Amino acid sequence: MRQTGEVLSRTQIISLVWDMNFDCDTNVVEVSIRRLRAKIDDPFDNKLIHTLRGVGYVLEARE
Repeated sequence: MRQTGEVLSRTQIISLVWDMNFDCDTNVVEVSIRRLRAKIDDPFDNKLIHTLRGVGYVLEARE
Protein backbone atom coordinates (compact mmCIF):
# COMPACT_ATOMS: atom_id res chain seq x y z
CA MET A 1 0.00 0.00 0.00
CA ARG A 2 2.98 2.29 -0.58
CA GLN A 3 1.37 3.84 -3.67
CA THR A 4 -2.00 4.77 -2.13
CA GLY A 5 -3.56 7.68 -4.02
CA GLU A 6 -0.89 7.65 -6.74
CA VAL A 7 -2.04 6.91 -10.28
CA LEU A 8 0.01 4.13 -11.89
CA SER A 9 0.00 3.39 -15.60
CA ARG A 10 0.04 -0.15 -17.00
CA THR A 11 3.74 0.27 -17.83
CA GLN A 12 4.56 1.41 -14.29
CA ILE A 13 2.66 -1.53 -12.79
CA ILE A 14 4.46 -4.00 -15.06
CA SER A 15 7.88 -2.63 -14.17
CA LEU A 16 7.12 -2.42 -10.43
CA VAL A 17 5.46 -5.81 -10.08
CA TRP A 18 7.19 -8.05 -12.59
CA ASP A 19 10.40 -6.08 -13.21
CA MET A 20 10.43 -7.24 -16.81
CA ASN A 21 9.77 -5.89 -20.28
CA PHE A 22 6.37 -7.18 -21.34
CA ASP A 23 4.77 -6.95 -24.73
CA CYS A 24 2.52 -3.89 -24.59
CA ASP A 25 -0.29 -5.88 -26.22
CA THR A 26 -0.57 -8.33 -23.32
CA ASN A 27 -3.48 -8.07 -20.89
CA VAL A 28 -1.58 -9.36 -17.85
CA VAL A 29 -2.23 -6.13 -15.92
CA GLU A 30 -5.96 -6.16 -16.59
CA VAL A 31 -6.25 -9.82 -15.58
CA SER A 32 -4.27 -9.20 -12.39
CA ILE A 33 -6.35 -6.13 -11.52
CA ARG A 34 -9.54 -8.14 -12.06
CA ARG A 35 -8.27 -10.86 -9.72
CA LEU A 36 -7.34 -8.28 -7.08
CA ARG A 37 -10.78 -6.72 -7.38
CA ALA A 38 -12.40 -10.12 -6.88
CA LYS A 39 -10.52 -10.47 -3.60
CA ILE A 40 -10.52 -6.96 -2.13
CA ASP A 41 -13.30 -5.02 -3.89
CA ASP A 42 -16.16 -7.30 -4.91
CA PRO A 43 -17.10 -8.55 -1.41
CA PHE A 44 -17.31 -5.00 -0.01
CA ASP A 45 -19.30 -1.82 -0.67
CA ASN A 46 -16.29 0.52 -0.45
CA LYS A 47 -14.13 -0.05 -3.53
CA LEU A 48 -10.38 0.57 -3.34
CA ILE A 49 -9.13 -0.05 -6.90
CA HIS A 50 -10.24 2.56 -9.42
CA THR A 51 -9.60 2.76 -13.15
CA LEU A 52 -8.77 6.12 -14.65
CA ARG A 53 -9.59 5.53 -18.29
CA GLY A 54 -6.64 6.19 -20.56
CA VAL A 55 -4.36 6.88 -17.60
CA GLY A 56 -4.04 3.87 -15.29
CA TYR A 57 -5.15 2.64 -11.89
CA VAL A 58 -5.28 4.17 -8.44
CA LEU A 59 -5.67 2.56 -5.03
CA GLU A 60 -7.67 4.76 -2.67
CA ALA A 61 -10.77 4.74 -0.51
CA ARG A 62 -13.54 6.96 -1.87
CA GLU A 63 -16.84 7.81 -0.28
